[in-house]
Amino acid sequence: MQIRNISAAFLLSIALPVVFAADFPGELKVTMRTNDCDGASGMGSVNVDHISRIQPFACPNGRKLKQVLTRTPAGAYEVFTVTEDEAVKVEAQIQHIMDVRQKALEQTRPIVIDR
Repeated sequence: MQIRNISAAFLLSIALPVVFAADFPGELKVTMRTNDCDGASGMGSVNVDHISRIQPFACPNGRKLKQVLTRTPAGAYEVFTVTEDEAVKVEAQIQHIMDVRQKALEQTRPIVIDR
């Protein structure tokens, strides 16, 4: 009976880190206040890994905005238009997420299984 308990504990100790590692860091979203050329505003949220580019956009009425271009793994494209100030905030969120991921990689301790 004790061998069975030890085996179960051993398997659990191997499986748990794999389960948690698969979920980390998970899907991280960037939120933004969107604006259109006419001045209407709203909110948008997108997985940070789907953002491919932030580029300038000139409205037909002369208003200057930025486009946040995204692409999902399924191949769907989505464009969010934001003000230049909001684009700076989006870039700061992206940079923060990149910094947190880098820090997590540096602080991760390897798991050594000695058989």
